[in-house]
Amino acid sequence: FVFLLGYIVMVGVASFLEKFSMKQLNPYQVNFLMAIGMAVTAVPALWIKQGSLTVPTKALPLGAPIGLLMALGSICFVLALAKLPVGMAAAISTSYVLLVFFLSWLFLNESLTWMKAAGIALTIAGVALLSWQQQ
Repeated sequence: FVFLLGYIVMVGVASFLEKFSMKQLNPYQVNFLMAIGMAVTAVPALWIKQGSLTVPTKALPLGAPIGLLMALGSICFVLALAKLPVGMAAAISTSYVLLVFFLSWLFLNESLTWMKAAGIALTIAGVALLSWQQQ
């Protein structure tokens, strides 16, 4: 849970700061700088953890598409952020958890309990309320 808290704080602050950075940078430049930041942190972390930068070849068919999807998702987010208020973009982007749950239910046979169904409903309601624009 400590790592998840770190994720929430760091991604939340970064998302907020991305909007400010777009006064001087376009979304593609922001995304490029994010990629540099990921490399700057991932390379030393991998080296420290395993003493090399090797990745098992048999893991590439699954690992490479994950990296590509995350990169494309990041570009989509910064493009949306360029057009929307940061609070709305961040709120709507959290809807990915609904897709994760659906895929987990479909392919990993995770159960749909009444508590999870309530969580899904509340997530949808929360995203709708947080992204509601009053004119």
